[in-house]
Amino acid sequence: MADVNPAGGEQTKPHVRGIAIVTLGVLVLTPDGLLTTLVSADISTMLFWRGLLMALVFTVVSLARRRRAPISGQPPAYAPILAVAVLFAVSSTTFVTAIVTTSVANTLFIVAAAPLFAALWSWLFLKERAAPRTLIAIAVTLAGMAVIFGDGLGRGDALGNLSAVAAAACWSGMLVVFRRHPQTNIAVAIAGGGYLVAGLALLLAPTLVVSAADALWLGLLGLVVLPISFNLISQGPRYLPAAEVTLIVLLEAVIGPFWAWAFIGQVPTATSLAGGVVILATLVIYFFFNLRGESAAFSG
Repeated sequence: MADVNPAGGEQTKPHVRGIAIVTLGVLVLTPDGLLTTLVSADISTMLFWRGLLMALVFTVVSLARRRRAPISGQPPAYAPILAVAVLFAVSSTTFVTAIVTTSVANTLFIVAAAPLFAALWSWLFLKERAAPRTLIAIAVTLAGMAVIFGDGLGRGDALGNLSAVAAAACWSGMLVVFRRHPQTNIAVAIAGGGYLVAGLALLLAPTLVVSAADALWLGLLGLVVLPISFNLISQGPRYLPAAEVTLIVLLEAVIGPFWAWAFIGQVPTATSLAGGVVILATLVIYFFFNLRGESAAFSG
């Protein structure tokens, strides 16, 4: 049985579990920008293999779970599955476009605006108001991102910047759908999004042939990094508000550029690093007080 106490201890265990699941997923996701940059194939070819490989993994996962689980008499909810698939396809396409047309750091710091979109979508569609501490954390992180964005605005490509904003809006929207429909089959929804990306890219790709090096990077992305990370992160809204999930995802905006810095020499400017420190410090402080309050609930 779940631990119950007057201070709400029954609610704390799922919340802590959600934080741990999403954090692990984000840590797995952090090399995404680097690996995408290392692929030399054109955007359409890259999107085809990235989407197809990830979709195949989630298809296998879905079929395996279906064999183990008893068949439910209720039909699946197709509307949220379709919504997630479309949002995932658009966010994946725009994210890759942003990575290719601007820097890894610039893309990740702009995508870090996702908490603002998540809070907005949650308010519009779920009537779910973010807690004051979450709003404060969002405001501070957006200030840090404004410093970074302003520093790179003159050098960044307009298409890349706009694509990163679209990726943030669609990614946070996907999390809000999971929050609204927690029983949505994650594997089926993301597999659908992957097939949609691959299908659209197939119409535009000049060739599907890739080099041996590209095959390695795309294999790591499509078979390992993306399936594991997206599966973990997508489970977060079952335990946490969507805005809080996207706050944790901000860690990618801090850690991801260091992968690019270490392996391909994309060195963020001092101003960008300062903004990243603001974001990371805000997350640390936010979750320190959040978890401390949960520990007090347990002891209460």
